[in-house]
Amino acid sequence: MVLSVWYVPYSLKKLRILHMTSLWHGLSALILGGYMLLLYKGIYTWDNTFTAVTYNVLGLLFVFFVYLFFFLVIAHPLTCLVKRLSPRMVGVSGILLSALLVTFGFVNAQFFTVTHYDLPVKGLMQPVKIAHVPDIHLGTQRGEGYLKKILQVIDEKKPDIVLYNGDLVDSNIALKEDLFSLFKTVQAEQIFTTGNHEYYMDTDRALQLIADAGIRIVRSEILETHGLQLIGMEYMNADRETYDAHVVNALTIQEELPKIARDSNKPTVLVHHSPVGMRYAAEGNIDVMLAGHTHAGLFFPGTVLVKLRFPMYKGLHKIGKTTLLVSQGAGTFGPWMRLGTRNEVQIVNLVPEETGQL
Repeated sequence: MVLSVWYVPYSLKKLRILHMTSLWHGLSALILGGYMLLLYKGIYTWDNTFTAVTYNVLGLLFVFFVYLFFFLVIAHPLTCLVKRLSPRMVGVSGILLSALLVTFGFVNAQFFTVTHYDLPVKGLMQPVKIAHVPDIHLGTQRGEGYLKKILQVIDEKKPDIVLYNGDLVDSNIALKEDLFSLFKTVQAEQIFTTGNHEYYMDTDRALQLIADAGIRIVRSEILETHGLQLIGMEYMNADRETYDAHVVNALTIQEELPKIARDSNKPTVLVHHSPVGMRYAAEGNIDVMLAGHTHAGLFFPGTVLVKLRFPMYKGLHKIGKTTLLVSQGAGTFGPWMRLGTRNEVQIVNLVPEETGQL
């Protein structure tokens, strides 16, 4: 960040776009530093609209700055090697391209796609339709309008179970009874597991509103429903060796999953916000594991870097007899954009193994 604060104005001056670089150095530092300050110093606990708008605007400018930085690093040397290239045209092209990418990403983030999966499950007696909707992130970016669109799709698909698999809400600004009353219109059984973002805000108030809306909160426990054993895990890390940038407790899947007694002859679905600990799910003979959290990297270059932390960061994966399905998330966090990914509501059809196809 420090390098880019200096480099972008310096390069634009060399390309004959800027003249007074000191002013732009200060502006660059304000954008990058201001955004990071809001992100890490309590944006989720504040509840005023001005702060939310500032946070989102700075987030988009942050990504614009990052894209422009990379463009200039690549393109600036070309003006020295290829004399026919106009320095000013290179600079203008970088600004326009960066703005175009951010604009497209912002527009793309306003919509979601519905994806369908048919997963065969051994021992299942009848099909079960699940709407898997992690990472809505009600708060500074998602509110009543967006939630109504998701609930409308749920109503149209008529699932047996709706799973809000963590990060349903991420900011105190969303903690309003009127907003959560919308969930009362859902006809299906609704289940919620905690994500990491529920711990960055008024956790008790959020959980109370979720429960009052008729959503069952499952925290490291098992319930039987629709012929399934459904295990909902509290947000936790895989084990004590795996790195986790979002530690909210000292729990691990390795230690907690074996504590949950279940019938090994009945089909089991494990629901955990993050796609970690799958090998422990496989060792425990879990049939299906559902996760979110990664947002598939949200936007480039995160779409590439996410693989370093989460090898199974989206879509279907298999270890032994266990199937893992990772959602790209129904909403966004951080910069309000998606580039190379889509907001996603998953419709998961669990079917008896004899008739199911992957």
